Amino acid sequence: THLYEEHANLLPDDHWVWADSAYPLELWCIPPFKKPHNGQLTKDQRTFNYHLSKIRVHVEHTFAVLKGQFQSLRELHINIQTEKDLQVAVHWIQCCLTLHNMIICVMMVCHRM
Repeated sequence: THLYEEHANLLPDDHWVWADSAYPLELWCIPPFKKPHNGQLTKDQRTFNYHLSKIRVHVEHTFAVLKGQFQSLRELHINIQTEKDLQVAVHWIQCCLTLHNMIICVMMVCHRM
């Protein structure tokens, strides 16, 4: 993917991403442990994979909720080739998150009345 090929240009030095098992382990990329061909994962590796899976599922559910609430996210097809492209996508998503949180606050106030 473009992220894999251009991670040094797209991710700041102190950032990394969680990935699925299709990605190799890199300093910037943390996938789950893969079962060795001739053995089993250790208990610590299984525990890590379990928690990583829970985080990934939670993030995927969050994206689904936001896409359900904001049509623009379902249609956000930005081909991220440059730092500016990345910033546009990040700001768009941040705006949707801000609106989402504002809606929650307004609904909480309305329910108290």
